[in-house]
Amino acid sequence: MTLQLYGVVRAGHPRAPRTVRWEDLAMVVGEPEPDPAKHLAVVSALVEGGPVLPVRFGTVADDEDAVRADVLMPAADTYRSDLDRLDGLAEVHVCLRFTEPGSAWRSARSDVLLSEVAERARDSVALPAGESADERWAFLVGMGDLLVVRDAVTGLTRGGGVQADWIGPLPAYSFLDRRTCSRWTW
Repeated sequence: MTLQLYGVVRAGHPRAPRTVRWEDLAMVVGEPEPDPAKHLAVVSALVEGGPVLPVRFGTVADDEDAVRADVLMPAADTYRSDLDRLDGLAEVHVCLRFTEPGSAWRSARSDVLLSEVAERARDSVALPAGESADERWAFLVGMGDLLVVRDAVTGLTRGGGVQADWIGPLPAYSFLDRRTCSRWTW
């Protein structure tokens, strides 16, 4: 029976609907799902119950034995290390859309605007702007700081000249080492 892979968590994760366990690790699995938004919703819901190492949408395994032998066992030490590093943290995206032109102004302005968020973050990375924002940032923040970050971002729109949105909590996609990825993970 083909299984869709969602993410690696610690065994006993309280929000994991269905898992395949190997020692102290588990892969959240389900029936193959053709909708990437539903995949993201499942993985994002896991974040509130503990760290999750998300798996790329559309990744499948033949059966539970393949999940254990081909996914969990070979990279167990890396998974444990990443889960420990991300414990209590989540990724938050902040999107800024400036209503005034000028890229130099934008760059300087975003540093000032996002300073309160950056102070609470363990790490940050610029993301490609895309269609919905002039600037997008990913911040790795403590779960206890999510409301403070939300309020700080919401307050940015009152300053004029910028519209700000935030999305989170998300799995830490932007803060996982892509050099060590296998075909099974992020």
